[in-house]
Amino acid sequence: MQWHNTATRFGALAKCFHWTSAAAFIGAYAVVYYVIWFMDDTADESLPVLNIHWVLGLLVGFLVLPRLLWRWLDVQPEDPPGPALEHALAHAAHWALYGLLIVMPVTGYLGTGAPTDFGLFSVTGFNDTALFAWIHLTWGVGWEAFEAPVDAVHHFIGKFVAWAVVLLHVAAALFHHRVRRDGVLMRMLPGGR
Repeated sequence: MQWHNTATRFGALAKCFHWTSAAAFIGAYAVVYYVIWFMDDTADESLPVLNIHWVLGLLVGFLVLPRLLWRWLDVQPEDPPGPALEHALAHAAHWALYGLLIVMPVTGYLGTGAPTDFGLFSVTGFNDTALFAWIHLTWGVGWEAFEAPVDAVHHFIGKFVAWAVVLLHVAAALFHHRVRRDGVLMRMLPGGR
């Protein structure tokens, strides 16, 4: 098993980061839409299901920093043949994805006033942290006043921006695979050569 990237393909660690992040991100969406469509999200019965959304969201957040560090430390596969503008747009789209992987978990956590139970440990809700206590004391902002705009940002990005960026990423991968046939998708698939 090749852990490091090469000039032509991604290594096992980059693939693991990519697919684990993707699975957690998609899973978080599936769970929250299940709650929205089939449950009363204000009822106590929805909290264990919402907890799964929070766990998956925090997992995305926990993975993004080591993923970015690994991207910085390891060689990146070369761009496929194509125009410079296309490469610049592809790089911008990748950074937009990384931005999503940071902004969505951060705004999700900051707007959650309940602990996230991972089973073996729990992450305190932001409203019970020393940082929020400092914000409250310094600016006199209560939890409801703080939570509402953070939640609005999280929901807006989740409903509109994230879908566009993720669908663009998937469409570009399929375009490279089906139209260009340049191996871009294959170099990120598990076991792909």
